[in-house]
Amino acid sequence: MTRPTFLLTSFLACAALLSCTVDAYEKGEGENSLLTAELVEATVDADKQVTKVITDDALTLTLTQPYKAKWISSADTTYRALLYYNKVGSTQAEVVNMSSVGVLRPMIADSLKEGMKTDPLYVESIWQARSGRYINIRLRLLTGQVDDDAKQSIGIVENGSTPSHARLQLYHDQGGQPEYYSSTAVISLPMSAITADTVSISINTYDGPFTRTFP
Repeated sequence: MTRPTFLLTSFLACAALLSCTVDAYEKGEGENSLLTAELVEATVDADKQVTKVITDDALTLTLTQPYKAKWISSADTTYRALLYYNKVGSTQAEVVNMSSVGVLRPMIADSLKEGMKTDPLYVESIWQARSGRYINIRLRLLTGQVDDDAKQSIGIVENGSTPSHARLQLYHDQGGQPEYYSSTAVISLPMSAITADTVSISINTYDGPFTRTFP
């Protein structure tokens, strides 16, 4: 398994969302809304602009106009993103907004310099993409107004895996932030980082330990 990069988040105000690597996720605006929200793989061209996306339903959509953003720092690559769009025909998307989503890959527990941390949080939902390419987790974290040095950290740690069963634990360090307000966020675990037939993800929540298993 490959090492991940921890997501470090700093809340500057009680209503602030996580940084650009982790963003709020709402599935559209209502039952009759034309606006759709999808987790996607965003294809970036040589000019550092998104030209097409692949949704978690394995649908390829070409953007009606190329999309540029500050979080797109590399050319000729693919980003995990949250896309708000209006569908045009069956194969095009008119972007309303797009933000990057944190992608976590399992790391080995022995590599944690300060040891494993499982500060509680809330799990609003956890699901596997229909394409089978990702496991997505919608989290709700508690925070408060603090200085820039107080950051929460989130990661995925391998915990007693076997060749047939990957057992993973969510790492969460509250980082000294107070627990006054809440903010939702979505992270993705790529199934390409898992070699086992089954994967279990354990999370310490305010309601007690939580484990979900996927084939």
